[in-house]
Amino acid sequence: MKKTLLVLLLIFIISAEAFSGDRMMLIEFYTSSTCGPCASNNPALIAFIKSKDPSVLAAISFHMNWPAPGNDPMYLYNPTDNTTRRNYYGINSIPQGRYDGIINYSTGALQGIFDSRKDILSPVTIIVRDSTFGDSVAVKTWIYCETMLENPNVSVLIGINEDSIQYSSPPGSNGETFFPWVMRKMLPSGSGTPVILNPGQLKYFEYKYRIDPIWNNNVVTPLVYVQDNGTKEVLNAGKLLKDFAMIANPGYKSVNQGTASSGTYKIKIPFVAAGYNSPVTLTAAVEPVNAGITTSFPNGNLISSFPDSLTLQVNSSASVPAGLYKIIVTGTNGNGKSHKVAVDYLVGKSYITVQTQPSLAFLVDNVNYNGAKTFNWDLGTNHTLKATSPQTFGATRYIFINWSNGGDTTQTITTSSSIPEYTAFYKTQFRVMTSVNPSGLPVTISGSGNTFYDSLTNLNISIAPLQVQYNNKTYFFKRWVGSGAGSYTGTNSSFSLNVLNPINEIAVYDTIDVGINQIGSEIPDKYVIYQNYPNPFNPETKIKFDIAQIGFTNIKVFDILGREVAVLFAGELAPGKYETSFNAAGLNSGVYFYRIQSGSYTEVKRMLLVK
Repeated sequence: MKKTLLVLLLIFIISAEAFSGDRMMLIEFYTSSTCGPCASNNPALIAFIKSKDPSVLAAISFHMNWPAPGNDPMYLYNPTDNTTRRNYYGINSIPQGRYDGIINYSTGALQGIFDSRKDILSPVTIIVRDSTFGDSVAVKTWIYCETMLENPNVSVLIGINEDSIQYSSPPGSNGETFFPWVMRKMLPSGSGTPVILNPGQLKYFEYKYRIDPIWNNNVVTPLVYVQDNGTKEVLNAGKLLKDFAMIANPGYKSVNQGTASSGTYKIKIPFVAAGYNSPVTLTAAVEPVNAGITTSFPNGNLISSFPDSLTLQVNSSASVPAGLYKIIVTGTNGNGKSHKVAVDYLVGKSYITVQTQPSLAFLVDNVNYNGAKTFNWDLGTNHTLKATSPQTFGATRYIFINWSNGGDTTQTITTSSSIPEYTAFYKTQFRVMTSVNPSGLPVTISGSGNTFYDSLTNLNISIAPLQVQYNNKTYFFKRWVGSGAGSYTGTNSSFSLNVLNPINEIAVYDTIDVGINQIGSEIPDKYVIYQNYPNPFNPETKIKFDIAQIGFTNIKVFDILGREVAVLFAGELAPGKYETSFNAAGLNSGVYFYRIQSGSYTEVKRMLLVK
């Protein structure tokens, strides 16, 4: 009983809305070849969908990997997109589905939902065409926004459906062999493409997919739908164009109240299906009806060549009250097929869109909004816009630059039909973090202050000294370890970065000088440490030595007072000839001694640092 009441409540709320053009409703259903209840539920659902005009109701099925054994082949073919759409609605049991994204239907309520939705015209027009290039298909989609959306932040989803899959024997455990409207691929992904739709805007999308030989390509078709990112309502769906499509330009006109006014629009038929040649007759109606608003087609109302357009003239008298008036234009061809498109006629009002680039939070009249927002305001009224700055999200920061009209961070505007959009522009900054491992070493990193930098900034980062004393040990610079696209990982002590995203760089030091190298393949017959070269030196010199037997070896440097200033090597070495280097950049001029200890062998030599 509660479920029925919920459905009726949703129907009541939805029926109270006023939309504009053609609507293709959409059923998304979730099923599996291993689900027993699905096998019982699906026949009634499929029969209902097939009983409706396919230009009015579309369907797409997503397959799940449960219940056990979870081996549904249509899920296994594309687990990513199936799971993405399941998670979008939070579906955790099947059979289940969504009607236009917002109604969790039962099969017994399908007709009632259909009846409540079929006459609610859509705020967007969807035109779908495709082109084949060898084994690939390009899906071309035009989305036309006919009227103001409460939430202009929507997603465009493109599903590639195999409309009929027939198995000779059940592929799962529930006995089903026939599976209709199976989602094979979502373009570009199951999350769709986010877009902002403002009144009168036309957006174009094109994505390609490759035909899989396992598909029956004769029944593979694209299904496009536009979904509100807030409510999840599917605003409209669209399939490949079968006859003709209509759009308008502009989408709305704003005129002053209290004076006789007029507005002109172009009603266009931009595309027709291949082979289509039936003329289209245009008619127009005003909603709500007002005797002071009249419509006409000054150049006639018949379009007989394609593409083509006609002029729509709207006139209003001074007595027309302020408000939004929709002009519903119906195009009907010789076969009785009709399509609708709407234009808005605003008397004493105007649409104003407020947004940021990139999409961030802002305030309008002290109310906070996230993402673009369109308002229907009275002409001449004042409103306060505020751009919040800075806005920081982890290692990314956004700094306000300016409003599109040149206004300050906070500004008061007067509603006018001449400025329909206000955009706050921000620059993007990324944090570049640098640190030393182990922490606490007395070194200096130049070029980065662990702060935010403008995107595309070029940074030169270096570290010094490369050899440092800390807690009675000598540490040597070993390498940088970077994370984040464009970061640096390597053994150079200095490098350059182009900041395109957050970056973290760690300078790694070690007590072992990794600069030791084995030279040649000869095995010495005795231990030797040679005089360093060059000598005197500034600031680097090389030291060669021979190891006669495998064993633990260390090479250390001392000042003239016998204090240890560096450990050049400490570790096990096999017999061989070796060379290491000593960098004294952090030391003062003077006499130093280097000592080798390996097994029972010990020897000390003198060297001179001159700066």
